[in-house]
Amino acid sequence: MNVTYFCSVIELEELCQWLSYSRQIRLVDGGGRCSGRVEILDQGSWGTICDDSWDLEDARVVCKQLGCGEALDATVSSFFGTGSGPIWLDEVNCRGEESQVWRCPSWGWQQHNCNHQEDAGVICSGFVRLAGGDGPCSGRVEVHSGEAWTPVSDGNFTLPTAQVICAELGCGKAVSVLGHMPFRESDGQVWAEEFRCDGGEPGLWSCPRVPCPGGTCLHSGAAQVVCSVYTEVQLMKNGTSQCEGQVEMKISGRWRALCASHWSLANANVVCRQLGCGVAISTRRGPHLVEGGDQISTAQFHCSGAESFLWSCPVTALGGPDCSHGNTASVICS
Repeated sequence: MNVTYFCSVIELEELCQWLSYSRQIRLVDGGGRCSGRVEILDQGSWGTICDDSWDLEDARVVCKQLGCGEALDATVSSFFGTGSGPIWLDEVNCRGEESQVWRCPSWGWQQHNCNHQEDAGVICSGFVRLAGGDGPCSGRVEVHSGEAWTPVSDGNFTLPTAQVICAELGCGKAVSVLGHMPFRESDGQVWAEEFRCDGGEPGLWSCPRVPCPGGTCLHSGAAQVVCSVYTEVQLMKNGTSQCEGQVEMKISGRWRALCASHWSLANANVVCRQLGCGVAISTRRGPHLVEGGDQISTAQFHCSGAESFLWSCPVTALGGPDCSHGNTASVICS
């Protein structure tokens, strides 16, 4: 009788452990993978966590569990909107070292006195950042271990990996990958893995990794990445894209016409070559084809003519000319 009871307890523990491992967690309605309303998938249903006692220690466990760096904020009162389905946890009281938020002390699974107006959320720093550059879209590559920001070695650091980072940070496409950036004295250590992205992954966290031999990566310094919010260019005439027409560029995900001010033959040559349209014959100003001043970019490109892409040229985007009743840049390619 005792043996039978003992076996049933073991089986129950194994079942609970299996259920725990089969659960999934995600952040919803926060504008990215690493911020939003906390939702847990259990037995086919996505549910939420009640915000009673919800604090930064609880958020730290969620951010670490998702590989999203450090916790910046623990949000309450359905800051990211109301969820639906079950409310799985209430009165969560993590200590910080737990590997999964459902392993933290709480009232118990599906025990609560809440409604979805009290859904908990988190804002995490993210797994990767670019530091020490001219803004959030350029600089030294650093990843968060769950404890601190750690630089990544420039050894075997590739452009596809940089493309994943730029896309994840909302910074467009990678323009260049650099190395030889001296490590700071405060760095202490270097990330002990090499990332082997193919360029299509949703984030650096999901890229394949290879441990460096002996935990030490060969390098000449920290990897650096420069991203650009300028990602595509086209020539539009009569509503179709071809080798002649108004110059339009996708900037932060939106197509915008470029102002004719400071538009040069060197700029036009870069655009024609980039589009496979030969060389520029003319840069005459075209009619104002776009409606609404918010669809015209004041970015001014200063190409030498040798660049492969328009976004590789130096650019100034502060101030800028008024295009409201003026002309937009146009190009006729050979």
